[in-house]
Amino acid sequence: MEILLVEDGLMDARVTIHSLRRSQVHHRLTLVRCVSEAIKFLRQEGVFARAPRPDLLLLDLNLPDGSGIDVIELLQNSEVNTDALTTVVLTANEDECIRERCNALGVHDYIRKPVHEDEFMRVVRDHKRLMVHSTPVLA
Repeated sequence: MEILLVEDGLMDARVTIHSLRRSQVHHRLTLVRCVSEAIKFLRQEGVFARAPRPDLLLLDLNLPDGSGIDVIELLQNSEVNTDALTTVVLTANEDECIRERCNALGVHDYIRKPVHEDEFMRVVRDHKRLMVHSTPVLA
């Protein structure tokens, strides 16, 4: 599983990375810390030209150069194929309007910080299960 973590808080990033390591889900994780880096990674631009296509996008909403919602909106308005991308928002924000906006943009899951490891791992495992079931069978 290819995972892109968009998180500017190093402590939150460490908790997420530690949880993934403990999950025993085979993955490769890339950490970027702002909207502009996330967009370049997803579009495979510049230093990210050879970046893998992520299966799972873990997205903090409050970033130094904008919002995680900006990432989602920019992706929807670009030629990047996001059909196989699962987006999970990680945020301490409890504003119901933000959650409704995320739902309207097609966010697959929404987890409030501080993230509880069990809840976080449920989301990762659910996504992994979906990947296994959606993999085409070769004849």
